[in-house]
Amino acid sequence: MAQHFLRYGDESLAVAGSFPETGQILPSFMLVDEHLRDVSLEAFLGRTKLVLTLLSLDAEQGGLALLQELRRKLEGWSLLQFIVISVDSPFSLHRSRKEHGLPNVVLLSTLRGRDFHKHFGVLLQDYPLAGMTCPALWLVDDNDRILYAQRLDDVDDDFDLARIRSALLSTQQALPGSQPA
Repeated sequence: MAQHFLRYGDESLAVAGSFPETGQILPSFMLVDEHLRDVSLEAFLGRTKLVLTLLSLDAEQGGLALLQELRRKLEGWSLLQFIVISVDSPFSLHRSRKEHGLPNVVLLSTLRGRDFHKHFGVLLQDYPLAGMTCPALWLVDDNDRILYAQRLDDVDDDFDLARIRSALLSTQQALPGSQPA
């Protein structure tokens, strides 16, 4: 597999780990929420999920604005569970929840799950973002099979909404609220 790099201003930062691709089963994880509770991927079995890694909710690029844009553009899929993962502490996650609301979004920290970075191919290795998570997403079906995966090449980029929507439509879910009106 080719080395991945994230463009950050004038820097090109190496990203380490094995990135789970479309068609694979998303690896399990155990992370911590804003209330210091352990949360595993298994807690969301049976739900279509958008798993999103961000640099930090506080980052100007690759952070909260990226999450809010995705939520706004995908709001028609009411059964889609957003799971947002960052290196932010549970206390920072709690503050972000209080300041920004973020309904129907699960916020998780890698505080007690440092292996997540490498297992998901999002470990930034180079200064100034070494140790943070590269912005990436996985659209995952109710059996944890990856329908679409994308890792950003530039911190100023957006995710490919057309491909995300196409993958969502391909699930052909007949449940009310599974597709936009």
